[in-house]
Amino acid sequence: GVGNINVHLESPVGTDEMKALSETCDAVFVAIGAHAAKKLRLPGIDAKGVISAVDMLRSIGDGVYPDYRGKKIAVIGGGNVAMDCVRTAVRAGAAEVNLVYRRRIEDMTALKEEIESAVAEGVEMLPLQAPVSIEVDASGACTALLMQPQMISAYSRGRPGVVNAQKPVERLEADLIVAAVGQDVVSSPFEAFGMKTHWGAFTTDEFLAAEGFSNVFVGGDCQSGPTTVIKAVGAGKVAARNIDEMLGFHHYLDCGVSAPPPRMNDRTPKGRVNLIERPVKFRKRDFNEVEIGMSSEEVQQECGRCLRCDCFGAGASCGGRIQYV
Repeated sequence: GVGNINVHLESPVGTDEMKALSETCDAVFVAIGAHAAKKLRLPGIDAKGVISAVDMLRSIGDGVYPDYRGKKIAVIGGGNVAMDCVRTAVRAGAAEVNLVYRRRIEDMTALKEEIESAVAEGVEMLPLQAPVSIEVDASGACTALLMQPQMISAYSRGRPGVVNAQKPVERLEADLIVAAVGQDVVSSPFEAFGMKTHWGAFTTDEFLAAEGFSNVFVGGDCQSGPTTVIKAVGAGKVAARNIDEMLGFHHYLDCGVSAPPPRMNDRTPKGRVNLIERPVKFRKRDFNEVEIGMSSEEVQQECGRCLRCDCFGAGASCGGRIQYV
């Protein structure tokens, strides 16, 4: 332990353990994430050479980097995790990397910058292609992904849906097929304990307290569904603050700094310092950082740049100027 924090490793928590924790602890925070890979229901999905994005990226997180030299890789999906997979495959030396997605490129949930960077690194985008089966050879290994061309159609849940196009099935050769179609929460042990779920994620009130419990709180991907790390960090801070309040404390963090008095700053309009990326020919050969951080000179200019809060910030609604003068 560190201070009054005790860490217990190799301690699986199931239904009975969760019940004991909720009864013996003043508060319990569940932040188990969404670590289970969603499985595609396709003929041949259990073939050798078909893996999930979770499997691929977890091994890299453990320092085990794959060697895909000479291999043809097909990644199924259109989110940021799919982009992680295709860009990783490029760096692992793959001879060919294809991204298969059943909607259009503009419908992908991945960040626009991730999509553009993947294309720049040589990833082939195959939109409007729905996987229908996996071709398997006599040894049980995958050899190709069979895809049904799609046509964009009516909106469904806020996004345009797709329907089968009147085109023949296409065959994409692949030595390795990676399914990056989302992740699930391992919720069943906690549901048996009594926690409620909706669409596979735990349900809470506005204070992140688990539905039906006063001392069990939930946050992160297991409550919001898979999203970004920064949102999970934010959920942890929100839950910590609300647990604090529930226990009768009203703590305020001392940041250890005080704001200096305002000075007349340089109001010369300056362009924003945007981060640039390392050249593709270098970055796609290694796993080092892609973006180049700001220099000290750039940081100082960016911090000192006047954003004209008197025009566009609080001043605009409190008698401030509406236009530049």
